[in-house]
Amino acid sequence: MALMPANKDSNGLPVSLHEGHKRFLEKDYARNREQFSALAKVQAPNVMWIGCCDSRVPAERILGAGPGELFLLRNVANIVPPLAADEASVGSSLHFAVDNLKVSHLVVCGHSDCGGIKALSKLGTVPMDPMLSSWVEYAVPALEDYDGDSIESLAKANVITQASHLLEYPYVAAAVEEGRLTIHTCYYEIGIGRLEEYDPVSEKWEYMVKDFS
Repeated sequence: MALMPANKDSNGLPVSLHEGHKRFLEKDYARNREQFSALAKVQAPNVMWIGCCDSRVPAERILGAGPGELFLLRNVANIVPPLAADEASVGSSLHFAVDNLKVSHLVVCGHSDCGGIKALSKLGTVPMDPMLSSWVEYAVPALEDYDGDSIESLAKANVITQASHLLEYPYVAAAVEEGRLTIHTCYYEIGIGRLEEYDPVSEKWEYMVKDFS
């Protein structure tokens, strides 16, 4: 008979999650019952966030967003496969966000110390799980702009690459052309909690909040 780990309850989930859900019900939900009631009927986010599945990059917390404000898509290394890849999980989410939800902003956000980017930097040189290698191959174009200096520079090059892939999707390109959709390219530094945004005109990265210290 398998022993139940000490930090889990009889249902298998960590006790901390049960306690966290209880706090949510007692505080957040209790204070915002009408908001949650409205959310049960419709969602109308203005922003789609395409980020990494890294547990240290919680988009809603970073942006101070509440329930219903962000439409989230997260995967290893915040990748948007080229249209020709016919990757349904990403393509279907994009289509729903742009054509059904009519979001006004698409944010592609990379981050520091990204395991997927580290895998990309070692692609073809070390043994790697085939599923991981096939996935990060969608980010290979970023290696062309990688100076080999740091994982940070590769992560930023990758974000720019993935944002460019978005325009291969007809409904995204059409919405951008019509002026009802804007694409943003961001990078999150975990250790200091700050977001940078890339300016395609100046080709520079700048902190979104410049006067914070």
